[in-house]
Amino acid sequence: MAVVPRFGRSRSPRRIRRGAPWIDWMTIPALLVLAVVIGYPIVRTVIVSFYDFPLLNPKHEYIGMGNFDHLTSDPVFWQSLRSTAVYTGVSVLAGMLIGLVLALVTERLQGPWRILRGALLTPWAVPVIVVAFLFRFMFEDNGGVVNAVLTRLHIVDSAVQWLTSSDWAMISVIIANVWSQAPFFLLVFTAALGSVPNEVIEAARIDRARTWSMILLIKLPYLRSAALVGALLMIIQNFNNFPLIWAMTEGGPAYSTTTLVIYVYRLAFTSFDLGYASAVGLVWLVLLLAIATLFIRVLRGERT
Repeated sequence: MAVVPRFGRSRSPRRIRRGAPWIDWMTIPALLVLAVVIGYPIVRTVIVSFYDFPLLNPKHEYIGMGNFDHLTSDPVFWQSLRSTAVYTGVSVLAGMLIGLVLALVTERLQGPWRILRGALLTPWAVPVIVVAFLFRFMFEDNGGVVNAVLTRLHIVDSAVQWLTSSDWAMISVIIANVWSQAPFFLLVFTAALGSVPNEVIEAARIDRARTWSMILLIKLPYLRSAALVGALLMIIQNFNNFPLIWAMTEGGPAYSTTTLVIYVYRLAFTSFDLGYASAVGLVWLVLLLAIATLFIRVLRGERT
């Protein structure tokens, strides 16, 4: 019987962890950086939210829950909260649907046709501020490409006020945002489709399963976790998406595109009311934490 020589003892992961306690200490510098960069601003925001804290006035008066009481009766806050929900929800759902369709369509591309998939990812690589100005020029009332095409095709009789009308401004911003973010979901779903076992696909084809049945019953279940992760990331990004909205509409007209991030910016750097801006910012943070916690719990349930 041949004997396989052993060149050394293999150490189990448990023994390695017990034998190297200094590894845990190496995380301390990173934790200190996080505490300074993230922890201090949050603590400072909590403190300022309990004060009447005008930026240009050195006297700051403690008012307790005054800022939060004002928040509950502030119509602009509730308008910005609704706008944030609409902007984020529609953008994520539309981007996810478009990304899923593109991923399924481009899944079987072979050879040079794969370049098409790379081209479809281009909008995601374009800086947000460039996307904002691009769509701002396209949606101009006079001379914009969109109105010119619609008028030439006799779809509309007069120019649509895409960015200067309360009815169309949010739609215009969402269109620009979806164009920019849909390729992200294309990338996520394309990667997830690669995890579908070929044996399952081949078995379904042998059973003569229809295309829609394969998509609904085989492929989509494998995409749930990827969809949850992608949706969570895009929800966080859209909650914090300042450049696109500000460059296109500056939150107008009549607060129709004012989201929470726009409202906090105006309170802090236009009205110079840092106390109230901090209170709104804390509500904004709590909402994001609640949404993230919900998604993480659902994701853990999917994996178990």
